[in-house]
Amino acid sequence: MPSLHSLAAGLGALAALAAPMLHPHPSGSTDRVTPGAVRVESSSHVRITLLDDRGVIKQMVREYDVDLAKGSGFTVSPDGVVVTATQVVQAGEDPRVYAANRIFAEYFKVRIPADFKRHSLDDPDLDRRLRACYPPQRTDSTCIAEVTTNVTVYPYLDPPPPGGLPAQILTTGASPASPAVLKVTKGGEKQSLPTVPLGTTLGAQVESLDVMTLTGKPSAKLPPKLDTAHLDPPGSRSVKERDKVLKLLNSGAAGAALIDDYKSEVVGLVAGGGGQPLTVTSADEIRTALVAAGVAPRRGPVDVVYENALASYHNKLYTAAVPALQQVLNLRPDHAVAADHLRVARSKAGTAEDAGAKPAASPAAAPRSTSSVPAYVWVAGGVVVLALLAAGVVLLRRRSAGGADGQASPGTAGGLAAGDGSYPPAENSWPPYAVTRAFGAEAARSGEVAGPARHAGAEAAGVPGDPSPPGGRSYPPAGRSHPADPSPPRGQAQIKFCTQCGMRLGQGHRFCGYCGNPVDL
Repeated sequence: MPSLHSLAAGLGALAALAAPMLHPHPSGSTDRVTPGAVRVESSSHVRITLLDDRGVIKQMVREYDVDLAKGSGFTVSPDGVVVTATQVVQAGEDPRVYAANRIFAEYFKVRIPADFKRHSLDDPDLDRRLRACYPPQRTDSTCIAEVTTNVTVYPYLDPPPPGGLPAQILTTGASPASPAVLKVTKGGEKQSLPTVPLGTTLGAQVESLDVMTLTGKPSAKLPPKLDTAHLDPPGSRSVKERDKVLKLLNSGAAGAALIDDYKSEVVGLVAGGGGQPLTVTSADEIRTALVAAGVAPRRGPVDVVYENALASYHNKLYTAAVPALQQVLNLRPDHAVAADHLRVARSKAGTAEDAGAKPAASPAAAPRSTSSVPAYVWVAGGVVVLALLAAGVVLLRRRSAGGADGQASPGTAGGLAAGDGSYPPAENSWPPYAVTRAFGAEAARSGEVAGPARHAGAEAAGVPGDPSPPGGRSYPPAGRSHPADPSPPRGQAQIKFCTQCGMRLGQGHRFCGYCGNPVDL
């Protein structure tokens, strides 16, 4: 029997395996955001003039470039509006102090470190002049300095633009963690730069995040780095993995976008590191800074086509994704993520991994079609169709019967009795195949059968025969003669059938009343 310790260890292992499945990271697609990642680097250009008024006044002019900060950011409009943290473009240390140390040491030949600290010298006169060279500028200052901040944006493109894209600062915040809004001065004219989807706020339900950082100038070999983090409690500004995120900030994550895993959109940025506290800035503060700068976040045509291509790509419809991704590259040939996805889609198109290449499963049963027409309309239509068909059949049969009677009775026209327009006697009534003639004792006395013999006997005896049988019809009909012995054996019925359609024939008919076929008499 396993010990309690073994059972606890087993349950712990199961919990560890189940943790990834229970982890609240939905299947959001971060590559919806990564094309808009940028690297931001700032520097200061200082032009400083040193004044020496000992004896003849002399001036010494020098220019120095001072690196301020490096960090991450993201593009929010296709013409090149970029958001980052203020600390990335606004150094905490004054570059004029660095320039004063450099020029003073060079001119007076003294040893002063080239840093951002204020120093002192043993020589009282030189010490006074050095302190007068440091900012701020006064009437007795020995140095005059002008500072220009240079910002360079490196978008995630392949190949990357050489030297990056120059940018200007539109606005900065009051604190290092506040949003700073930049605008590229070159490279956004075609309004085709990839952008990120920017959320409206950091909602109370947001918990799982991805921190998107660029530790160097991006390229196909150095894509954006994504690290998971969590807000504790959800929707707060408190990051659960503080040590992990601070380490990222110290390596260039200041200004990095925070991606909501559920919606795959940017809901804030992170700042801090280098002695600054870790701070989360929400999307609504970013939007406020954009309004203050006079710009608005928006997506471009490249983003629309790219997201349509992602729909096929992430559904593993690689054959359909190939032309869509190619269209993205037609609009933006250096779109790094689209180029990478296109390479993968082409390698998998038509293979077993391509969902679009698999045959569609046949349904178990054919779906029943539905109609918006009420059922009673179909019933009424069917009744009308049946009535029309029945009427047509009746007319056809009447025409066939009329034609047969017209030939059998020369004294009538079209099968009707002459003069009164009535149908022939009952023996020719519709349907003709219903009349059966029986020859027996009773039939032998009928006028139709015995008529010819009776007439012949009367004429032989000198008694005139009856010239007009009942109904005004003569027997046999004109042009016809009975066979020598028309009477069948007594007690038997003579029934005839049409050789064409098999229907029963009426006595004396020359044509079938059903199909019109001539009767073989």
